[in-house]
Amino acid sequence: MIRSEFLSKIPFSIVHKRWGLGELEIIVDNELKKAVCYRHQNRTSSFGTYGKSWLEIYDDLYNHLSVNGYLK
Repeated sequence: MIRSEFLSKIPFSIVHKRWGLGELEIIVDNELKKAVCYRHQNRTSSFGTYGKSWLEIYDDLYNHLSVNGYLK
């Protein structure tokens, strides 16, 4: 999976039950590590995950979002 595929399959924003609107933020994107989270207006973050590939990040983040009811 490449970055653009990852971005097309994961929601850009969520409304967190506690912290409100959060937008997807890519923290690290290099050949050895990828990292993402949802950044909220109060600068907190949620569902942060790290991995070596976009597929690894997708699998982990998708699971977190699904279990917590953020995917339809």
